[in-house]
Amino acid sequence: MIEGLIQIGSALPSDDGSLSNLIQVVEPIRKNKQLNVLKINFDLDNDRLIFDVNEEMDINTSKKYNYIGSASGPNSPQWYVTSTMINYHITETIFNLSNQDFSEELNKKIKAVLEQFYYLVEESMPNKYKYALNIEKFNISNIDMRNIYEQVKLEKTKDGAKPKAGDIGKGIIAKLSKEIENYLIDNYDMKLSDFGLFTILINGEIIAQNKEYIDRVVESTEPSIKVSKTDKGTCSICASREDVTMDMTKTKIKLYTTNQIIFANNLDKNNYYKNMQMCKSCMTKYLAGENYLQNRLAVKLSTFDVYIIPQFVHGEPLNSVELDRVTDKIVYSFNTVKSFEGIGEMRNEIYNKIAFSNSNSYFLLNFLFYKSVQASTKVQAFIKDVNPSIFEKMAEATLKSNKDMRKAIGSSLKTYIDLQSVYIMNPIRLSKGSPTQYRSILQTYDSILTGKKLNKRNVIKNIVECTKIIWFNKESYNINPEKTSLEFYIIRSNMYLKFLEYMGCLKGGEGMSVEGLRVKDELKNYIESMSYTEEQAAMFLLGCLIGEIGNVQYKRNPIDGNKPILNKLNFNGIDKNKIIRLTKDVFNKLNQEKIRHFNETTFFEMKRLLDKNLESWSLNKEDNLFYILSGYSFVTTIPMLKEDN
Repeated sequence: MIEGLIQIGSALPSDDGSLSNLIQVVEPIRKNKQLNVLKINFDLDNDRLIFDVNEEMDINTSKKYNYIGSASGPNSPQWYVTSTMINYHITETIFNLSNQDFSEELNKKIKAVLEQFYYLVEESMPNKYKYALNIEKFNISNIDMRNIYEQVKLEKTKDGAKPKAGDIGKGIIAKLSKEIENYLIDNYDMKLSDFGLFTILINGEIIAQNKEYIDRVVESTEPSIKVSKTDKGTCSICASREDVTMDMTKTKIKLYTTNQIIFANNLDKNNYYKNMQMCKSCMTKYLAGENYLQNRLAVKLSTFDVYIIPQFVHGEPLNSVELDRVTDKIVYSFNTVKSFEGIGEMRNEIYNKIAFSNSNSYFLLNFLFYKSVQASTKVQAFIKDVNPSIFEKMAEATLKSNKDMRKAIGSSLKTYIDLQSVYIMNPIRLSKGSPTQYRSILQTYDSILTGKKLNKRNVIKNIVECTKIIWFNKESYNINPEKTSLEFYIIRSNMYLKFLEYMGCLKGGEGMSVEGLRVKDELKNYIESMSYTEEQAAMFLLGCLIGEIGNVQYKRNPIDGNKPILNKLNFNGIDKNKIIRLTKDVFNKLNQEKIRHFNETTFFEMKRLLDKNLESWSLNKEDNLFYILSGYSFVTTIPMLKEDN
């Protein structure tokens, strides 16, 4: 991963004094809404505070205002003049700027802004909360700045405790930002959420474009030379011994820790340098590559955040243009196979944009599944050395599995299996929308991307667990039972198994011969298309009979839609003894509903296959239930599809 980031950084421009490689792109559209820039202009000459709200953002706005995120480190003073939130500018930005050393003229202007536009809240407060924007003085609000500290200090925290200095500071920011938002609503009909960037101007000058400011920002992003007292250090990347540092605080993706003794070599706090150290040149490239990764190669897969990191094995990218070309292909290909929404054009793109055979550089892909937790990055899974041709293979598997299912079900079936649908084939408990039990799904993604084998019984067990979520209407899972049809879910799960076979993750079976099977052609066709064994076919036919009974029961009472026959199924699994009892119950129900005559041959063939294999039965209870549900879903779904058609 580190090597891949440095390769990316090497291909990017490296002009001295340039922030271009550290610019973090802020998307100009959020939730289909155009964002603007809020320019806070401190007019010293006329003693006015001016909010300029008119500039709409585009893809180049972040570069125009040199947005590079916040200062590194959880407790670092925030003094960058362009931010994605107004909070820093309400209290600490100008104060921290006044402690930086620019030219005499700029220093004088910044100090004048602090004295003229900010109110000293309380001398004893931490520096980041000591001053606050005086919105009362400039008629933004009629809030009493003299009493705001005392007011917030009297407010209790959520747990009822007396607020600490940090709680008071956050409370002041919350009050002032709310007042500013009310002012924006009243005067411009805009909210703070309508702005993607907030930047500071003094006397109309954009400070983010000031050369002295830019030089100081560039200097602040350079890692400090920090090594062991007894060892000059060696770069872990290029083996250089010049300007070596173990300081990783400047990195945005926090994968290394230097504050817990258990991660230090020999439990010595002075020996963190043995874990990772870089020379200034490699660190600069790494930071540039890291920023490029966040801007261009950060993707979403269901609820997971993912970085796709290319690592060039042969022929590194020559320049940023070639790097952008490869990156665009990677992201396009990933997004195409991630969702079947682009499946229509996929047929023409498999051997075009998705294929990487024409690339001059041979590279592998690394997938980093992560979760950002405050200032650290929690790695959920790291899938490495994935051949880019996997996208082509996935696209083909998607189309082939769909073709098989359309052959078995009918041409009116309009659904596909893709990386998004893999997510709902594994039960995942959610907490506040985020997955808490995700090992199984990440192992599945790993197998799909790398071609590793999956245990078919575990795959089916996961599917059965998902059917329980649907059937029992369980909450706090990745599947919404109210919006998920059990029947169509099972149809898709059979397509999912075929998809995994085409991906090489499951061994495809030869299936039984259907020539001597005396059932309807549509049933024979399905059994053949799904390559069912005799045991699987027996359970499938048993499920078909349950489906026929359920259809009659539904027609008798379509308003309630009840199918009492389904109460005979145990969604925890059906063992061999329960199969025998279920078979008897189904026979009796066929008689009771007066449809045995129409299904006698199907019942006979099911019983023949069952008796033939019962002594050496190899399916477990989850397998039995899955194939029974497959038959039930087939018989239930066919009328729906014909009606839609």
